[in-house]
Amino acid sequence: MKPVKLLIVDDEKDIRSLMEEIFIEEGYQVETAANGVQAQNAWRSFLPDLIFLDVWMPDIDGISLLKQMQDEGVLENTKVIMMSGHGTIETAIEATRLGAYDFLEKPLSLAKLIVTAERAIEHNQLNQENRQLKQKQPEQFLPIGKSKSVIQLRETLDRLSKFTMPILVTGESGTGKHHFAEAIHKTSQRHPSSCTPFHALDFNQLCLPENLDKLKKSLREVHQGTLIIANIEELSEDAQTLLSNIVLKQCYKLDNTSDAVCIDIRVIALTKGDLEGAVANQTFREDLYQRLKVMPIHIPALRQHTEDIPELVDYFVDHFVSFEGLEYRHFSVSAQNILRQHTWPGNLKELKNLIQRLLILGSGDVSDEEVRELLLNSQASNALNHVVDTSLPLKEGKEQFEARYLSQLLRETSGNVSETAKRSGVDRTNLYRKLKALGINPKNPQ
Repeated sequence: MKPVKLLIVDDEKDIRSLMEEIFIEEGYQVETAANGVQAQNAWRSFLPDLIFLDVWMPDIDGISLLKQMQDEGVLENTKVIMMSGHGTIETAIEATRLGAYDFLEKPLSLAKLIVTAERAIEHNQLNQENRQLKQKQPEQFLPIGKSKSVIQLRETLDRLSKFTMPILVTGESGTGKHHFAEAIHKTSQRHPSSCTPFHALDFNQLCLPENLDKLKKSLREVHQGTLIIANIEELSEDAQTLLSNIVLKQCYKLDNTSDAVCIDIRVIALTKGDLEGAVANQTFREDLYQRLKVMPIHIPALRQHTEDIPELVDYFVDHFVSFEGLEYRHFSVSAQNILRQHTWPGNLKELKNLIQRLLILGSGDVSDEEVRELLLNSQASNALNHVVDTSLPLKEGKEQFEARYLSQLLRETSGNVSETAKRSGVDRTNLYRKLKALGINPKNPQ
């Protein structure tokens, strides 16, 4: 077990030295600071579990430092015990309101120092365990199924659990990239049960400087844990710089004037976009891309492994029954066959939502007619929401539709031209000509 890291902040050298000696003997890893500036540098680089903080100091008072720690998110993982030789009730109340664990009056009782520290550490550990219990999911993690692609994903997951390098997870929207990233964390040495945090972010809103500042202040919560970043293709330039420092240098700066903050974070980046194209267009940093793509993982679309649908249905039904209190319903074989024949443009997310609606709207066994009707209603709704570009001439509009139609069929058949020709009713030779004219690569339909 790692020793508890303790920071002592006091402008009186004798008090610092005495406390340092006592806590080193008790087995703590101790750092000291003689003023507010030293304290700021120490908590950002040393990452203490416990801080003893004097209220009155010559440069920055302890209450101001406590406010700063609260703003930076330090108090999420660190307990602060305030100390004062002439403190008032108002000061103690203010310190408690700002998140201080306790308030000790000087002269300090050595016995009380040790007991208070032990209680603070115990309280911190309980808080971490409670946060981790809230994060726990069913012990069965995605990817779920028996197909070759899913078995390969599970094997990859097992290998990745032994390492801590950054990972790039690619795939269409709704394929389960986020679930896979969670599974990597939960099967690794950074699993929550070993008191390591797990944090997920969506960078969609991080173009604004104030949002990026909030992220910087919350990063310390993820120290020694895993940071999952969705939609990495949409990172702003400043966000890319921040992430690049975390991935390449294991540090970041709160602002241009502060010292670098050391951080131990495993990054798992998720993307549904073309990062290589973004690098070519100079909208994404090449150094960051090269580091992330050392370990790329692709999550297949659901239409490419529909044989896994029975296992996925069982998984989602169990989830909704266990966690949302919905009534259990059995899916007949014919109902499952209807599901396997669907193209699933929304992938796992679409399947999950459909199962939820079926459990809410009906009772008893789920029939094939019920599934077919719900799918038709869903498709009709999507068709109504599709906007037709009437500014195009009819010929161009027809070509645009054909391109979308054939690309969709090719994706559903995993690039099998013979099967696409059969399903579209187009002669295979004519289909090849049409694909060439439309600029569609059968092996990589966009």
